[in-house]
Amino acid sequence: MRFPWRQPRGFSLVEVIIAVGIFATAVAVILALLAPLSRQAAASADSLTALRLPDAIRVELGRLNRVGGFDALAGQTKPMAAPLPATLALVASRDATRIQSLSYLPPAAADQVAQDDRFFLIEAWTFNQAPLAYDPGGAVLALQVRVSWPYFTPGSASATAPADREQVTFTLSLTR
Repeated sequence: MRFPWRQPRGFSLVEVIIAVGIFATAVAVILALLAPLSRQAAASADSLTALRLPDAIRVELGRLNRVGGFDALAGQTKPMAAPLPATLALVASRDATRIQSLSYLPPAAADQVAQDDRFFLIEAWTFNQAPLAYDPGGAVLALQVRVSWPYFTPGSASATAPADREQVTFTLSLTR
């Protein structure tokens, strides 16, 4: 039953304090999650960029094939063994628009990827057992490729330790 002489009441002080506390907690949780989510988004973007690299790697290996020859290119890649030996290495910029060989027939100085821009390290090994092992008389060079990042971070003088890098591996083939 409603009494006409009673005025409707507002919220009590306790209810207001509880509501403000809940709102402040929600804002704090959102702000706390913001940094990890943005790092995760950046890592996801880098992974997607690494997965777009096979075509660019194939183009750079094609350039090395035209300049140095197919057998010379195959000679630069080492067979997989434990531990993995040093082999043909390429680098790519963070946006994967520029890719180059590090030591084997690098491009002209003006076209090289600057050290601060070398975000992806790409290493290629040949298989050591048939049917994928390299045959000098064959028409195909099958490679196991590992892309790791970040290779260099802007402003650093040395490469990131391999244990601190993310990586993705895939198989790639190159024909004569």
